[in-house]
Amino acid sequence: MSVLSDVELKVLRGTANGETYAETASRIFITEKSVSNVATRVMRKLDAKSMPHAVHLAYQAGLFRRERHGDHAGFAAHRYRDEEPCEACWAGERAYRAEQRQKRRQEAVSGPQGAQEAARGARDGRGAATAPEASRRRAA
Repeated sequence: MSVLSDVELKVLRGTANGETYAETASRIFITEKSVSNVATRVMRKLDAKSMPHAVHLAYQAGLFRRERHGDHAGFAAHRYRDEEPCEACWAGERAYRAEQRQKRRQEAVSGPQGAQEAARGARDGRGAATAPEASRRRAA
């Protein structure tokens, strides 16, 4: 399998992202006909039957990574690779952190479930006192 040039990788990435040749051409500032010619070159280099097949082969060869974007896992993956997270991942991380803060606030207001049960003197299914309540009764 031959190494792909920068332009060839951009065209292949455009196909992987579902772009038309016209959209790819405007994104990388070349003509649509040039994108078509580059796509043909990519298919030849990867020995692919179509551009979707070329995308599949590129993933198999490790030319592309399957990445998550826009959530906490995508943010963490960027950090793991020592990369600056993309804007979508920053937004996902902010939403994740806000959700975690909200959960902590709710726990602080209502208290952890186990602590509430212990404070009320939880009982098992038969009506007998659980260990914390029984030990309090013995101490009294």
